[in-house]
Amino acid sequence: MNIITGVASVLVGGGLLAFIQFLISRHDSKYDKFKGITDAIQKLSDKVDELGATGDKRNAVSMRVRILRFADEMMEGRKHSKDSFDQCLSDIDEYEAYCEDHPGFRNNQTTATVKYIKRNYNERLEKHDFL
Repeated sequence: MNIITGVASVLVGGGLLAFIQFLISRHDSKYDKFKGITDAIQKLSDKVDELGATGDKRNAVSMRVRILRFADEMMEGRKHSKDSFDQCLSDIDEYEAYCEDHPGFRNNQTTATVKYIKRNYNERLEKHDFL
């Protein structure tokens, strides 16, 4: 009888140990899957941030182009409406804010141009001679 009890104890103990190992490996497997999902989400989030930064830079370049084109048109003698000036001044504000937040962004192209536009705007405002 002692042999049968001993064998039964070993079998039950072994079965219990196997069951515990199964639960641990199952937990590890779920953790690995979860970690894989979180890693993929983090990579996707990084890509979205990168795309956002690229879009912001592209918008800043577009604003710079509009500002420089506006000044070129003024230098060629073209008159603009007050609304056009206001839009350009809005672009200047946004552009300067972007440049302030991104010190590595090349900005030396518009400094003198912005002064020229603002000076011209103030002259037009005093003379009331917008288009």
